[in-house]
Amino acid sequence: MWQSFVNWFKNLFGIKPQIHHEENGLWWQKDHDTVKIGLDSKIIDELGDITFLDTPQVDDQVQKDDQIIDIEGGKAVATFNSPFAGKIINVRSEFQDDPSLLSGQKDPVLVTVEI
Repeated sequence: MWQSFVNWFKNLFGIKPQIHHEENGLWWQKDHDTVKIGLDSKIIDELGDITFLDTPQVDDQVQKDDQIIDIEGGKAVATFNSPFAGKIINVRSEFQDDPSLLSGQKDPVLVTVEI
C-alpha cells in the first residue's frame, strides 16, 4: 500500500528514477521491478564506427556480472556485465540488425531486465 502511494506521488510530480553511470560507460535505471541498461554516448564515440553488437535475447535469464553487451567498433572492442540478475524482457533489435545506428545516439537503451 505504502509503495503504491510513493509511486503515485512520484508520477504526479514527474520524479523519475535515478540513472546510475558506471565508470566503464554502462548506465542503468531501475524502476520498480525493471532495469533499463544502456551505453553512454561517450563510450560509443570512443569505440568509433560500430560494426558489431551482441546482447542476450528476450526471455534469456542473466545473472549479476554475466556478460550482457558485447560491442565492436573501429577503434576498440568492449564487453559489459549485467548490474542485475533477471529475465531479459526487451532488446533493441534494430541496433543488433544494424549496429551502425548506435553512432550518434544519445545514451541508448539496449536491453531491459525484469528483476
